[in-house]
Amino acid sequence: MSDIDTDTQLETSSSSLIKNIIEDLFSYNALRRKRILEYYFFNDATLTSPVMSTDGVLNIQYVYTVWQALNRQEPVITNIVFDGNTAVVHLIQNISPRIFPSFIRLRVPSITTLHFRETEQDSGLLKIYRQEDSWTLEGLIQSVPLISFWYNHVLRVAMGKLVTATGDLLDAAFQHAQKMSMRGREIQRLGRDLAIENMEKLDEYRANLHENYLEGVRGWRETYIDDDLDDFDASPHSTKERGNLIEGMVVLNE
Repeated sequence: MSDIDTDTQLETSSSSLIKNIIEDLFSYNALRRKRILEYYFFNDATLTSPVMSTDGVLNIQYVYTVWQALNRQEPVITNIVFDGNTAVVHLIQNISPRIFPSFIRLRVPSITTLHFRETEQDSGLLKIYRQEDSWTLEGLIQSVPLISFWYNHVLRVAMGKLVTATGDLLDAAFQHAQKMSMRGREIQRLGRDLAIENMEKLDEYRANLHENYLEGVRGWRETYIDDDLDDFDASPHSTKERGNLIEGMVVLNE
C-alpha cells in the first residue's frame, strides 16, 4: 500500500471520527452526549454563545440538558468542516419550547466552532478545549415568519432600491468628473502646444530681426540718396559742385 493510500485512509478515518463525535454531542441521547463530554473535552473546557458563557465539562453538560428540556427536537447538522485543529459545524436549531404548542417552532441557522488541541505534545490525541456557538442576526430574523416576510419583501427591496439609486448618482458624478478631468487635460495640452508654437515664431522673428533692420537701413539709404540726386540734378549747380555735394553726402551717409 502506497503512502498516498495510507494518508487517504487516515484522513477518512479522522473525518468519520469527527463526524461521530459531533453527532453524538448534539444528539438528545444523554448517554452518548455524556460520553463525548467526558472523553473528548478537557475538564476545563469553555463554552460561549451570544447569550452566555461557562467553563468546566460538568457545567457544559448542564447547558446541554437545559437546551434539550426547552426544545422538543434536536438540531439538524447540515455541514462539518475540519482542518485538523478546528471543526466548524453548521446547524439548524429547531427552537420549540415544550411550554408552547408543538406547531410553534423556529428554525434558526447557527454555527458551532470546536477548537482542538493535543492532550500532550506529539501525542496525536486531540481533545476539545473551547466551544463557540454563534447565531447570525439574519438567521434569527428569517426564523420568525412575519418578520422574515417583512425583511425579505419590504426592507431588503427598499434598501436595494436606495443603494442602487445612490450608486447611479455616484456613477454619474464620477463620469462627469472624469470627463471634466479629460477636458482639462486637453485644454492644458492645447495651451502648451500654442505656447510652444508662439515661442518658435518669436525665436524666428528674433533671428530675422537684425537682417530685417539692416535691409531697411539699406533701402532707406538708397531711397534718400536717389531723391537727393534728383534734387541736385534739377538745381543750377555746376558739374563740379554737384560732384562735391554728392561725395559729401556719401561720406555723411557712411
